[in-house]
Amino acid sequence: MKDLGTSPSKEIHTQTTEITNEVSTRSSQIHPLSTGKFSLALCLRNIFNPYQKRYPRTIKIGKCATLSTGGTKFPVNAVCNTKYNILTFVPLVLFQQFKFFINLYFLLIACCQFIPAIRTEDPLTYWGPLAFVLTITLIKEAIDDAVRLWRDNEINNETYEKLTLIGSCKVKSKDIKVGDLVVIHKDKRIPSDVVLLRTTEKAGTCFVRTDQLDGEKDWKLRVSIPPIQALSDNGQILNMNCEIYADKPQKDIHAFIGTYKIVESDGKIIDGSLSVENVLWQILF
Repeated sequence: MKDLGTSPSKEIHTQTTEITNEVSTRSSQIHPLSTGKFSLALCLRNIFNPYQKRYPRTIKIGKCATLSTGGTKFPVNAVCNTKYNILTFVPLVLFQQFKFFINLYFLLIACCQFIPAIRTEDPLTYWGPLAFVLTITLIKEAIDDAVRLWRDNEINNETYEKLTLIGSCKVKSKDIKVGDLVVIHKDKRIPSDVVLLRTTEKAGTCFVRTDQLDGEKDWKLRVSIPPIQALSDNGQILNMNCEIYADKPQKDIHAFIGTYKIVESDGKIIDGSLSVENVLWQILF
């Protein structure tokens, strides 16, 4: 999982702040998509209302940090790529198999063998091969989903450095919240969509690979916020009076709308716009 890096000979530590909460929508730091726990209410909501409303968010960085989310509650940052749970495994696998006409046809023929008037062969000659194929399919799907679950746990439990008012601490990827300040080191996976605040490079730049998002294997240049890059160390970010606005999450990885506003101690206001060059998109693997 080497999604963030610089040129081969340079190490980079990036200071970022989280803004979004979707794995596939872009904005700022990290936010999970799903918890992986079964919820009947959540399943019904996703079935009847699959397109959930998304909101922009405004994050204030500093001693009086607050988060304006438009009244929405963000999900946890846990990634869940599994297709089944203990209740839905068998029904969903059978549905996936019998939604094809040829499989459904053989099932109907096998069922007809229980009717003496139209029976042509011993039912075992039909149900035996069908049961064998279904058993192999169930085993294969169970193994594939177990591998997905293992990879999800590996991603969710990956640790990152988080900056707080009392110092830095370790935080798991699944526990990162919108508005957190996270340090992403070289060759570390980007845990969520983040706004790049500053880097260890004096020019305030870093290079990332986005081949898992758009298939392009060349390095992409990303730029930090100039007034924050000018700070002497990461700790000074927590003493700032800074506000970052990010538009609602969207699927277009080539577009991002955001702004920043910094109020200095003398009352001077420094503001500017943020573009896709100022953000790092989350990469899962």
